[in-house]
Parts: sequence; C-alpha cells; structure tokens
Amino acid sequence: MTHREEKTFSISLHLSADFGDDYTGDDDGFAWHERFQRSVRPQLVAAVYDALRADPKFHAVAAPRGRDPEVALDLEVSFDSQPRLSSG
Repeated sequence: MTHREEKTFSISLHLSADFGDDYTGDDDGFAWHERFQRSVRPQLVAAVYDALRADPKFHAVAAPRGRDPEVALDLEVSFDSQPRLSSG
C-alpha cells in the first residue's frame, strides 16, 4: 500500500488598471488586459514551468479543475520520491 501526501500552493494575481478623469469607459476593449494576456501571462506560465523543471524530481502537467484556462493556470505537480538506480 502506498502512502500519499498532498499540499496546495496558490499564486493569485488580481489585475487592475487606473485611468485619468478623461477616461470614457472600456471602449478600448480592455486593451490593458489584452496586453497582459498577450505578453506577460505567457512569460509567467513559462517561468513557473521552468522553475519546476529546474528540479528533476518534480513533474508538472496542466490539470484544469473546472476553471476557465484563460483565467487560471492549474497544474498537477508530482514529486518522484523513488531513488534513482545507477546504471553502472
């Protein structure tokens, strides 16, 4: 029988943008958010995966848990606790 331990680690980003008094509403189609989605978000996702790949004992795969993948990054991260056998 195997023993399984689990923990959760969350990173939440709450995005906002402030505008001057002359702002007339979201006529620009939330361009600031589109900019985040296009340029910053992919870099954040890549950085998370890079950090996890830096330790070969951790493995990560996308695991959406019912949340829209456009607004959330859900990963299943597992740790390989088995010692590696040397081949020599």
